[in-house]
Amino acid sequence: MKHRPYRIMSIALSFLAVQSNSFAAADNNDAVELSEVQVVGQAAPEGSARVGYRVDKIYLGPLGAARLQDTPFTVNTVSADLIKNTQATNATEALKYVPTVYSNTGSSQVTPYFTMRGFSASTWTFNMAVDGMRSFDIYQPMDDKERIEVMSGATSFLYGITSVAGMINYVTKQPTTTPYHEVTVGTYGGQLYSQLDLGGPVGTSRDVTYRLNLAYADPGVTSVDHQTQERYVFSGALDWRISPDTKLALDTAWSKRQIEYASAQFVTTAAIGIPKAGDASKNWGAPYTGATDATTRVGAALESKLNDVFTLRTQVRHSDIEREYAMNRVLFQSTKLNYKWRVDSQQKFDTIVDQYALFLDAGFDSGPLKHKVTLGATLDDYDSGDTGSRSQTFATVYPASLYGTPSYPAYVLPTAANSTSQKTRYNTFLLADQIAIGDQWALMLGETLAQVNDAVTTRTPAGLRSTASYGTSKSTPAVSISFKPIPSVTTYLSYVEALQQGFTAGAGTANVGQVFAPYVGKQKEAGVKASVGGLSLNLARFEIEQANQYVDPVSLIASQDGRAIHKGWEFSASGKASERLTITGGFTSLDARIDKATTNVGNTPQGAPEHMAKIYAEYDLPPVPGLILTGGASYTGKVPWDNTDTLYVDAVTVVDAGLRYQNKMYGKDTTWRLNAANLTGKDYWTTRNGYLYLGNPRTLSLSASLAF
Repeated sequence: MKHRPYRIMSIALSFLAVQSNSFAAADNNDAVELSEVQVVGQAAPEGSARVGYRVDKIYLGPLGAARLQDTPFTVNTVSADLIKNTQATNATEALKYVPTVYSNTGSSQVTPYFTMRGFSASTWTFNMAVDGMRSFDIYQPMDDKERIEVMSGATSFLYGITSVAGMINYVTKQPTTTPYHEVTVGTYGGQLYSQLDLGGPVGTSRDVTYRLNLAYADPGVTSVDHQTQERYVFSGALDWRISPDTKLALDTAWSKRQIEYASAQFVTTAAIGIPKAGDASKNWGAPYTGATDATTRVGAALESKLNDVFTLRTQVRHSDIEREYAMNRVLFQSTKLNYKWRVDSQQKFDTIVDQYALFLDAGFDSGPLKHKVTLGATLDDYDSGDTGSRSQTFATVYPASLYGTPSYPAYVLPTAANSTSQKTRYNTFLLADQIAIGDQWALMLGETLAQVNDAVTTRTPAGLRSTASYGTSKSTPAVSISFKPIPSVTTYLSYVEALQQGFTAGAGTANVGQVFAPYVGKQKEAGVKASVGGLSLNLARFEIEQANQYVDPVSLIASQDGRAIHKGWEFSASGKASERLTITGGFTSLDARIDKATTNVGNTPQGAPEHMAKIYAEYDLPPVPGLILTGGASYTGKVPWDNTDTLYVDAVTVVDAGLRYQNKMYGKDTTWRLNAANLTGKDYWTTRNGYLYLGNPRTLSLSASLAF
């Protein structure tokens, strides 16, 4: 099986060679006079490869659509074309060239975690959204996404209670007014997959349009030995233009991802140190580890321009999120890397989320000022079933195998652990005024009232139940001022405060279920955005101060102590550097410190990389029309393993390479893609909360898309 991707690469390269020879043969034939053909130009769509994956319009949650250059926040985008052309199958892969995002969990996809501006970003810290509404899903398929919008820093002004890391908003594919049909088949490692993407008007009228995405990936072995990952996606959307000023949008989606033989997590101590990373293509999990995540989502949205001043927007969504997993941890016992075996699991349980949003926009002038006032509210009603947690560290010490052949003990049912269920209601009330002052100045003033009522019920192994609940509310401001010295350059200053829900000790911690008090984070940001030729550029300076949170890697006790002060720079670039060269990427430079704590004052918080640099590039090769060389590199500086800064995960650079070939087959547009992620097979660690994860191994993927 391990040689299969190389055979696929050989076949693909042979195909490209044959195509190249056909062009050369054509050059040797006598010229043929063709009849005159009239070509009608069509603008390239936003985010397409033809425009270098640039996006001009983004969505700011309750504020609706906005121009990226006019937004007083740092936002990076990953378009559907970029997702397809890099053959990303999950969020970790799709975001790997975003210079503000660090993936903490390497090749493990049981629960993805990210770090942005030095703070943790995940479903559990409310940093995920779908179409501008907060999302509580664990798994997000890429097949039905139009783009991903990554907003760095405090976003509570827009989304209510969230971590100050930022917001990752997944925008789903929308109905099209012109017919769109594409089928894709491919292989990822040893896994075969297929996708059908359809869109267009329903019938002869363009008043009703649709979009349908179907995808399936078989349980074939991934690039990690023995691991399988079966995936299903069904996603549909329907738009009905009821009148020129009113549109009703309906959407539904069902997705499922089942991982068998999940990758392991590794736990070390300061005395043992951080060993050299093992072979990332080997699996230190077990056949009985894995995860099943399934989401059913149904939603509706109505937007109506009531008159020349007022526009009404409303949105509702119901989600049923199913979750089950069993994962293992390898606990090193000595510098010889002998280890104990730990298993943590949660039984199948459902989380039901009902969400509602209602906003009224008013656009009007007051003298020289142009206002867009938004008033509205959102409600997220979250009800998570009992997790049925089980957790056990087994007493047997096994001989070291990190650099040899992985082994695992026979399955033993872990003992019952403290299990939790949760009911939470989030209310957010927002008032914002976006003011244009002439052609150069803009001012945004906003106030958000966020309320949370939370109840976490803990069940002990003996069946005793206790409930910890609290309710709190806080009004927080947001203000920004922007100045355009010339139309292609925007400078801005912004200040945002953000109410955040208290830290809840999660599964695997010694104090699982403990809920800490809510707190407020404060962010200052200054930035400049520019459009230079075919490139979009963004440079920002930020400073965030908030409560410090961490999990002790030895005692596994979760704590909220002191202040975390994070300062840094972010730079990003995206677009066409020349007619043939496309680039996207940038860097983050972070100075993060702990302050006013009982311990670790002056240290960098665990899991926060201080330096990241990423770039992805494409070059159209002149000798063969339609042949494009692709590749990228991601650099992550050393990352603190713990809050004492005793140990660091080494810095790492991962290199990718690929080819894309676009031609016509039987008159239809066809695209072939060949990618090698982690081309050199670099073995490395990533880290989160004192855990170590092996990074993604070398992965070869090949696909072909046919538009019809």
